[in-house]
Amino acid sequence: MSDSWEELVAQADQASDQNNFEDAKGTLEKALELADSFPARDTRLLTNLHKLAEACHRSGHDDLAEEHLKRAIAVTTSQHGPHHKNVADVSNHLASLYYEKKHFAEAETICRKIFSTYEKTLGSKHIEVGKVAQNLAMILQEQNKLEEAEKFYEKSLGIMREHAGPFDSDIISLMENYAQLLRSSGRSDEADHLQACALGRVSGSLRSVTSTRLPRMEKPI
Repeated sequence: MSDSWEELVAQADQASDQNNFEDAKGTLEKALELADSFPARDTRLLTNLHKLAEACHRSGHDDLAEEHLKRAIAVTTSQHGPHHKNVADVSNHLASLYYEKKHFAEAETICRKIFSTYEKTLGSKHIEVGKVAQNLAMILQEQNKLEEAEKFYEKSLGIMREHAGPFDSDIISLMENYAQLLRSSGRSDEADHLQACALGRVSGSLRSVTSTRLPRMEKPI
């Protein structure tokens, strides 16, 4: 008897947990043959495409990963239309792949669409808008588009300050990246100030952790 889709995916997940991504890739390709026969809106197809793209990426097949992610975007677009939040969510994975491959122009194009969709669907002050603004700033910075990158860093910082806690690692990372941009623009004083603020948050986080009372160990049964 042939394995079901669920059984194949479970096998692939087990292989991925053991870092056997080539095996996971092969198993998920078999699962995709089954998923292609499912009804159009069956969520298992998108799940399969995402898992397969990840396995392809982790096993060094980035061209295949890109192909599967593009298909996932096409499937989601056909279901919800091009400006739906779900399309932006799926597109995040492709933008991340492009960034890792240093295909910054392609990553920028996708990230701008994500940013616009999130602003319209979630509101301009939503934390996800802040996170995408930081991603876009980093992509622009890589392309030496420093003036526009700074605008997105400022936007991201304004949003993240409203949502993130005082020792949140996301805002610390944001401040450090922004400081790096300022330093590369010759604005060392501003960069030093921002870096000091980030370091203050890090040290505060360490104090918070070290001052926490350790839980009492249970006696062995």
